[in-house]
Amino acid sequence: MVRAIAYGNWEQPIDANIFGIRSTWQGELRIPFACHIHQPSSTAPPNIPFHQFARLPAELQLRVLQFCDKPTLFRLMQTSHLIRTEATKLFFSDPEAWYCVEGEWLEMGGHPSDGLHDIDFLPCIQRLHVEFNLMDEKTWTDGNIRNFWGRVQCLFPQAKNVMVGDESIDSPPHPVGSSTASWPPPELHRRVCQLCPPDINVFVSILRGDGRLKRTLWRRVTIQDDDNETQELDECQNHPGPSIIVPHKPFRGQVGICQYLWSQCWAIANKEKALRVLGLAAIERHHFHGRHEAFGCPAPNCDAWFGRPEEFTTHVIRTARRHDDSYVLLEPYQSLFADGEKTLEELRQRQREIEGPFLRWWGKYGSDERRAAEKEFLRELEQGGPFSKQRWLSTMEMWE
Repeated sequence: MVRAIAYGNWEQPIDANIFGIRSTWQGELRIPFACHIHQPSSTAPPNIPFHQFARLPAELQLRVLQFCDKPTLFRLMQTSHLIRTEATKLFFSDPEAWYCVEGEWLEMGGHPSDGLHDIDFLPCIQRLHVEFNLMDEKTWTDGNIRNFWGRVQCLFPQAKNVMVGDESIDSPPHPVGSSTASWPPPELHRRVCQLCPPDINVFVSILRGDGRLKRTLWRRVTIQDDDNETQELDECQNHPGPSIIVPHKPFRGQVGICQYLWSQCWAIANKEKALRVLGLAAIERHHFHGRHEAFGCPAPNCDAWFGRPEEFTTHVIRTARRHDDSYVLLEPYQSLFADGEKTLEELRQRQREIEGPFLRWWGKYGSDERRAAEKEFLRELEQGGPFSKQRWLSTMEMWE
């Protein structure tokens, strides 16, 4: 069972707009870019031309842009040069929009051929969330840390706010029951922040807790003491909301098919987990949004009672082995989530339709078909520029 479900999920609307949202393996939600710019059907404007806008003076047009929502700004980024430029500035300056990229990809070189991210999108990002599954101090030498920051500056020149997130759990150096509410980040994370270029506001996000996990956010600050200047990490009071997954690049050739299948495999698993997380939120929302209806645990032989939001989710996390899939969604959520499961099955079917021909082309290990496919695959990789052989070897293992 996921352990890092964020507090407050139940306060967000649970409707058809949640389809597509993903979850990390620990239960933290991530928003695909397509969902970020999606115009909810309930608020979508009529599809009619707005000729009057084009007749406004330029300064008034720019003023109007400041009141546009994200989906509208994104559409305006496809228009005239003046509007496109200003809409782009406003779109990416959103202080709540953190764009998430895979940390291991950057750690292995950040080569365009290796990653799924749209390379043309990256230079526009102003708030970057680099997410690692595990930051291992054995590989994070000072030299590797400096190389990492060099890649960040090269690929994300506009990113002046960078949050380094670690999916691994930071265990306390003292008993959990200690009176100390928090403790400093591990030395590795401190070193990553210390070696960050001075013109970047760097944050480190760490998972902590016993049972239900919670993220703590730390920011590098400079302390001036007489003639001495030191850098410290200061704990922030609030953590940003769910990060946005950077849009994928176009997939081309056999390498593109491989990347598509690999990405879809993870996307489907993460969407399944997200439905599980959002299902818990739906139950809490049903009982506590705009009302206060205490309820009992639906699991057999469990007499737990929940009188406040978050108690049920925390209970399920702590008793996952006995309570997993023991709850039943009520209407209208039952029909809504059934539609979500149907959408997932359609994605699985689409993946199978593409995977079959690819595996036949790939052939069996040691066969003539495999040797020919490997040559073609390698040729495509080399044509795409530098790449990490180690990363591709691990990716191709999924077909064995």
